[in-house]
Amino acid sequence: MNQPIQDLLDRYKGDAISLRRKLHQSPELSMHETNTTRVIRETLEQYGIRCIEDFSLPTGAAAILEGKEPGKTLLLRADIDALPMEEKSALPFASQHSGVCHSCGHDIHTSALLLCARILSTLEQPRRGRVILLFQPAEETGQGSKAVIDSGLLERYPPDLVLGAHCWPDLPAGSVGLRVGSFMAASDTLHIRVKGKGGHGAHPHKSIDPVVTAAYIITQLQSIVSRSIDPLESVVITIGTLSAGTVNNVIPDEVQMGGTVRIANGHMQPLVEERIRTICHSCAQAMGAECEVDYIHGMPALDCDTQAVSILERAAKAQLGEERVAFLPRPSMGSEDFARYLTLAPGAMFRIGTANQSDQSRLPLHNAHIIFDEEAITTGAALFCRAAMDYLN
Repeated sequence: MNQPIQDLLDRYKGDAISLRRKLHQSPELSMHETNTTRVIRETLEQYGIRCIEDFSLPTGAAAILEGKEPGKTLLLRADIDALPMEEKSALPFASQHSGVCHSCGHDIHTSALLLCARILSTLEQPRRGRVILLFQPAEETGQGSKAVIDSGLLERYPPDLVLGAHCWPDLPAGSVGLRVGSFMAASDTLHIRVKGKGGHGAHPHKSIDPVVTAAYIITQLQSIVSRSIDPLESVVITIGTLSAGTVNNVIPDEVQMGGTVRIANGHMQPLVEERIRTICHSCAQAMGAECEVDYIHGMPALDCDTQAVSILERAAKAQLGEERVAFLPRPSMGSEDFARYLTLAPGAMFRIGTANQSDQSRLPLHNAHIIFDEEAITTGAALFCRAAMDYLN
């Protein structure tokens, strides 16, 4: 264990928890994190850490810790936005903003990175190179990382390594989870429009029924996962919205569907898209209907670099103890806009355990009742700090 880091974790833990609760009470939606940004900037200034003033996004913040000697650049990222849902945790510091809450733990991520920043600054780290502290807006909408990249921040400060963290209620508090390679899935959006010919529900033979056609399409799309994809690959195709007609005894002219496609292995995306388009058009043609398919590429798959995971593993075992380091057996089919950074530089994400004896702590992310164990703040900060010092020094 790096004792200086641990001593400072113990000293500053109370402040970090208080800050987290302040953020938790005042959650803000993507690209509207105005107060959150103000708190972050003021906190960094209190720690004597320079914010990057030409970071041009309306919300979010970036800061820099410069070493005395030249060296590599490490980017540490935390997301700061909340979700559009009502909190039902019954915490004394629950959200005070109706219909908005931190049920994905971004307030934990923000507090952990701020605690890391305070510790590194106190220890005058790094000695070599520099650490870019990125507090990114709008992860939940998938806009944030693209906006950061478009801002030119990573061109002005090109990172040699990028590290991020995310809460995980499937792991006990105080532990972290790592994985080499496929970590989170690519996320694409699907819009399908089936056009038929409307008519009376009692005389379907005089119409072209887009509802029946859509039903066949939905069913056949599921055959992609079972029959066109290697069974060892992870793919999910979900139709989540279906809109058709207004009257029970009338066959409508068209049906509109919307869905999500999640693919753990990004190399499978062209095949999945091709099969979706073929099934939709062929099925519609067989039923005498027409079909329009809008396949929108979203987040890329998140793949963790082998060397980056090794850096995290060594740092976690040294700082937290071997018994608190787990390797995740499979990727998550959720997506993360952190993946965009990894198309520009090597890096990795790690999971921070947030579960304890409470049933509420083991609920899934995005659940209105979830309660995160606040030990996750010091766990995340400890690994961020140790990884930064090991990598740069």
